[in-house]
Formats: sequence, structure tokens, C-alpha cells
Amino acid sequence: MFQLTDKEQEYLHKIGSEISYPKGQIIFSSGQKTNEVYYIISGFVKIYRTTADGRQVSVALRYPGDFIGLAEVLSNNSERRYSAEAMDKVKVLITWQEPFKRMLTDMPDFSSKLMELMSDRLREAQNTIYDFIMNPTQGRLALVLLEMAERSGSPGKDGLINVSLRVTQEELACIIGASRQTVSSLLNLLREDGSVKYEGREIVAVESSKLKNWIQNAK
Repeated sequence: MFQLTDKEQEYLHKIGSEISYPKGQIIFSSGQKTNEVYYIISGFVKIYRTTADGRQVSVALRYPGDFIGLAEVLSNNSERRYSAEAMDKVKVLITWQEPFKRMLTDMPDFSSKLMELMSDRLREAQNTIYDFIMNPTQGRLALVLLEMAERSGSPGKDGLINVSLRVTQEELACIIGASRQTVSSLLNLLREDGSVKYEGREIVAVESSKLKNWIQNAK
């Protein structure tokens, strides 16, 4: 996981500005000309593209400690190829291209870590393609829920990961490329099997070993 040192965080806060987005707000849009980089302090962000018929196709989820908007700044292409949306209440630190590039020059270790991050994202994209080919829908759903829990949750008792996932069925459907009805049916199965635990409509814990069984059995 990408982690900033105290010195790097201090530098980033010095050149950036904090801003909060409510759930559902667009952070940036495809086709938008911009030169900002966003560092996620808290919350989930969905990265997606919109098809010609208006459907959203999710390509990645980003978590606290992640950067978004890097590709355009590092390639000097100011037009966004993807859109970013807050999946819950999100707080980010926005920095602009020139001060961000100065940070890369001033802090070689930070620059090296950023290169590793981009390499990790390339592998992530390759793994996503593999998972979509090899895993049926239930396996993809289990993978997404497990990743979200591991990236944002805290260890609980008896193999549980305590987490607050205020993600809707529509959002999960977009992420795994399925219908909302299919996701609803699968979530009911996962709840009955004890793989996920709810309070009201919110997932508050997952059982990692049971989700891993769903992933393994789906292949």
C-alpha cells in the first residue's frame, strides 16, 4: 500500500488545499481539462467511464492514501479520460501540476514511490482483466467486497473485518459488470452464509475466509 512519510505529508499539505465531497458528487469528469492531482484523505472514490448509451463502467476503486488524477498530470495531457465520483463522504487534498512536479524533484524517494504506485496500478489492471475472465459474477462480487474491507476495515473477532461500507447495490453492479438484481440476489446469499453482516442497509463486517471460499469455488 502507498504510504506517505510525515515529511511528505507535511510537504503535500503545504502545497495543497483540503476539500470535502458528499456521497455521489463528481470530483472530475471525462473530457474535463484540468491539471489537479488529488490525494484521498478519507472515503472511497469510484473511477469510471460512461459508454455511448449512458451506462457507467467502473474501472477502479480508490481508497484513503491513494492518489487520483495522476495520469494526466504526469503525461502532460490535461484532458481527463475517466470520471471520478465520491462513493461516500470523501475528503481530498488537491495539488496542482507545477507544485506537484516540484515535489517530485525535491523528494526523489517520493518520486520513486510514485513510480512503484503506477506499476502496481498496471498490474492491478491486468489482474482485473484476469479476474473478470476467470471469475463468474459471485467471485467478482466477493473479490470487490474483500478488497474494500481489507483496504478500509479493522480486524474484529473470529476472522471478521469490521468495516463501514455504505455502497449501494447499483454501485456494486457497476463495479463488477452485473445487473442490480443479480447483485441483490448474491448479497442475500452472502448474508445468509455469514460472509457479510448488515446493520440496516449497511455492510458492517465481512468474514474474509468465507469470501475467499466464494472466490475459490467460483473459479
